[in-house]
Amino acid sequence: MDCIGLPYNGKFYVLTDLVGLLEQETSVVFDPSDETWLSVNDTWPFSRAMHLGIQVLDGGHICTVVDWGGSAIETRDVDNTEWHRRGLVPPVVLPDHPRPLEVFDYGFVALRNEIYVLGGRVLRWEESGTGKFNIVKLSTVRVCNPLSLPLRWREIRPMCEPAFGSILGCASMETRSL
Repeated sequence: MDCIGLPYNGKFYVLTDLVGLLEQETSVVFDPSDETWLSVNDTWPFSRAMHLGIQVLDGGHICTVVDWGGSAIETRDVDNTEWHRRGLVPPVVLPDHPRPLEVFDYGFVALRNEIYVLGGRVLRWEESGTGKFNIVKLSTVRVCNPLSLPLRWREIRPMCEPAFGSILGCASMETRSL
């Protein structure tokens, strides 16, 4: 069984990906104010396809990337169980390569109402027709607000160095107004 951690509303939720399978339909919640754990009904189900994690956006929305034949951004209200497809993580264009390439093994994190797609890799096929390719490591950081349609992606300052492997998890941050 795989799990995902999710900070929300001052607590930390540990969610399972086996919703509907076996007897595991609960999540555990840690409340740092009194340092207690409790089991609750799993009201935020997700599937193994959403392997990049679930992130909390401001205003009671959660967001994930569904990676089945493309990287689709999906959101839902915290109190709702229905996911809404918002758009796709765009491919990248490399210099001296004729077509856009789909990125894989990237990180994904949310801050306020924006999601950040960090690094990743692409397969750059040789144009000679030999079937050979190179794996290109990326340092790009792309950002969008998944609640504003159509999605408007922008590139910001890249990471210091390209990631030298898959980015399996990123920090989750929760912000509060002072």
